[in-house]
Amino acid sequence: MTAAIRVLGMLVLLGMSAAAPRAGDGRDDALLRALAAVSRPLIIAADLDPLLTAARAARVVMLGEASHGTHEFQVWRDRLTRRLIAEQGFEVVAIEGDWSSLLALDRYVRHLPGAAASARAALAPIRRWPRWVWANAELAAFAEWLHAYNRDRPLPRRVGIHGIDLYAVWESSAAVRAFYDRHVPALASWLRRQYALLDGFAGDQRGYADHVRRGGRSARQAAAAVVADLAARYRAAPPGARDVLFEALQHARVVAAGERYLGTLAWPGHLSWNIRSGHFSDTLTHLLTHYGPASRAVVWAHNTHVGDGRATAMQRSGEATLGQLARLRYGADAVLLVGFATARGTLLAAPHWDGPRQLMRIPRPRADSLDAALLASGGGDRVLLFDADPAASRLLQRWLPQRAIGVVYEPANEATRHYVATRPALRYDALVFVPTTRALEPLPTE
Repeated sequence: MTAAIRVLGMLVLLGMSAAAPRAGDGRDDALLRALAAVSRPLIIAADLDPLLTAARAARVVMLGEASHGTHEFQVWRDRLTRRLIAEQGFEVVAIEGDWSSLLALDRYVRHLPGAAASARAALAPIRRWPRWVWANAELAAFAEWLHAYNRDRPLPRRVGIHGIDLYAVWESSAAVRAFYDRHVPALASWLRRQYALLDGFAGDQRGYADHVRRGGRSARQAAAAVVADLAARYRAAPPGARDVLFEALQHARVVAAGERYLGTLAWPGHLSWNIRSGHFSDTLTHLLTHYGPASRAVVWAHNTHVGDGRATAMQRSGEATLGQLARLRYGADAVLLVGFATARGTLLAAPHWDGPRQLMRIPRPRADSLDAALLASGGGDRVLLFDADPAASRLLQRWLPQRAIGVVYEPANEATRHYVATRPALRYDALVFVPTTRALEPLPTE
């Protein structure tokens, strides 16, 4: 059991006993004055200077998004991440995406053997749903900049970009099989026996989950045995051989964590959620360890992962977040959490899980929400620095609903399905607000 999972167990107990939050009136004058007091204009990249100052002591900077399908969120994350890399030496970009799906992009930006000819070519093979979240022009533009930045840097100092999610269980199991076939052929048959049960479901996540729910044998111990074998090989390998081993080891960790996640899908929601959060947290730690003791990371993920879950309604159901686990693991002073918000515009999302992407319009936010208060407080794009005014910060620790749109969006049911009760100044260190936003530009399917 990892340290992150042990922490999660304690958080579940604490969350169950927490008092239920109550949302306040998001439009009263005192609230609007408090929002104005901590706001700064955000027009050009130089306006990010206060966030750069806040990041000086941070080992990890997490940049959120209020939806997975918004152009401006990607653009501002791109601009800030470029500056964190170029001016402060951040070496890792960790994205809420599959390890396997983003490997080709990492090879491209780090100029590794067999790399694609361009960022778009590296992203084009992604087929996993929701493809538009990663295969988009905005991410490709950032990757092209990173490719150019890395060009003249020695290999150990090139900045990498990596996926930290756990959904691609079977893609990663295939990669582990390929590694053993090529590098450890004497154990290839052993490896196949370890993965035989999982591989028998051939990508059927629900089928495996139902099998475990009905009391069927799980692949948990077998998957853990593969992680242990590869971890021992990684530790014993000379530095020059560790990159290849680390890639295979992370694939094996995805298989092990993904199996645990699937095995809990039939149980209360916080169990599977917390396994995923724990995998995010552990993967971030593994990346920082692999890149070296002085390495620093930028994380791109949804607000529901980046924000501190203890300052949201999520704590009532025992759901922990990557942001809060990072604060616990590295210390609050070493972690900078930046949320994002919008009030109107368009985005890409699907009407149901595994559904087709659609261009959707965002309705005006709930009148009692943080989003509505931000809109009513006036001004254009801006960044809110919650420590800029202590009195305002105290007021912004009150409960307010904040909009949260994932890959699935139901505008007709928005008021009840797409808000998270939030204490903004405790959930984040800063918040970027773009009143009007537009959809991502997805890459062509072919």
